Amino acid sequence: MSEPLEGAPPQVRRGSLGIVMALASSFGFALIPIFALYAYRGGIGVSTLLFIRFALAAALLFGYLAVTRKPVKQALPAWPSLALLGAFYTMQSAFYFTAVRHIPAALASLILYSYPAFVCLLALLFEREKPSVRIIAALGVSLAGVTFVLGTSFGSASLIGVLYALGASAVYSFYITVANRTLRRVEPFTAMACISLVSSACFAVLGAVLRSLDFRFLPATWLPILALIGISTLGAIFAFFRSITLIGPNKTAIVSMTEPLFTIGLSALLFAERLTLKQALGGALVLTGTVLITADARRRC
Repeated sequence: MSEPLEGAPPQVRRGSLGIVMALASSFGFALIPIFALYAYRGGIGVSTLLFIRFALAAALLFGYLAVTRKPVKQALPAWPSLALLGAFYTMQSAFYFTAVRHIPAALASLILYSYPAFVCLLALLFEREKPSVRIIAALGVSLAGVTFVLGTSFGSASLIGVLYALGASAVYSFYITVANRTLRRVEPFTAMACISLVSSACFAVLGAVLRSLDFRFLPATWLPILALIGISTLGAIFAFFRSITLIGPNKTAIVSMTEPLFTIGLSALLFAERLTLKQALGGALVLTGTVLITADARRRC
């Protein structure tokens, strides 16, 4: 299968590798709720799981920065923004991982992917961007999909789980908005190391205050925990940034739309989770709106 690419022009090989990296990143992120569900079976709580995830991720990322001698001092002027990103990521992760405990991972993933609609709404409200007809249509489709999922899930899915997933999507839109500005000044891996450090500190403080940190989980739980950190955090982030350097952020974002599809397939295969027809229809509307929004952003660039 690799022979045709060996004789292909460099641009074609670069594009093909970029798509592969984007798919690998999407698959890695899609595994987040899967690994979380396996970890919960070992008796670990949300706060403890996320504290371990971000603490170890921060240690490994700073270790990587030290080995590669990447500059870390450049992040000092951006620390207020990085701290804010860490706080947003803490909230988003807490909401999303809690949602997975109450509703199917596939449904949580679909609702999370309404975040581009929230990002556009933030741009309209705070940056006064003039919306195109395509954007207005995309927002309508995405929000209709969310409304449809909300309106049809109450009888078959936990309301609290749906609201947590929707909250994760809303908070993630703030994270994306701030990150787009911050990453212009800070190298991505340096930024992720700092964000992970802040998030781990937030979960340590929250865990201490709420007395929710409990490390008395089954030893076998370390397997999904380490997979969550290695595959769905560090590996997925590396593949995502690599894809951006190869094919650009817009194409990477479009390919990343496969993430909820991977989650749906994996949750059906591993946990026999099934979406109702109406939930699937609402999710399809959310993804359609997301694709339209991303395509519009690509057209403008």
